[in-house]
Amino acid sequence: MIKLSELHLGVLTALGGIALLLASAHFVPMPGQAYGAGTMPRLIGWSAILLGAFMVATSLRHLPDMLKPHLSDWVYKPRLALAALAVIATIVSYIVFADWLGFIPVSFVSLFVLMLVLRTRPLTALFASAVSTLVVYYGFSRLLMVPLPRSEFLSFLG
Repeated sequence: MIKLSELHLGVLTALGGIALLLASAHFVPMPGQAYGAGTMPRLIGWSAILLGAFMVATSLRHLPDMLKPHLSDWVYKPRLALAALAVIATIVSYIVFADWLGFIPVSFVSLFVLMLVLRTRPLTALFASAVSTLVVYYGFSRLLMVPLPRSEFLSFLG
């Protein structure tokens, strides 16, 4: 992996904020409200632009060193490289299996496997995965009213 400098990350952060603003530009406010679905994406987009600009501005004093990307030290450690691959595999498996199996089982298994790969004790990983999955599920599905993928065999959870 290539280690990016603060300058590179600042530019990427600002570009991500711009992309978020462009993607949420067509979101309309709720009827009778001054805000809607685009409020949080726009707020996050502007925050990312400001953060990226700040990172670029603070990194300009070390400009010659920052323009040269170099490999990170963790790339040469097999356990850490495996952890990075596990994160990518988890993201891909969520995309592939979440609609079929539902959010809760896929998230639980993903968190549990990632914690085991990162050398968390199995009992701690089991407990933390279960609690985290349920907190995220109820936070998004009940509080924020964001529909998450569901499976029929866990329909009793609401």
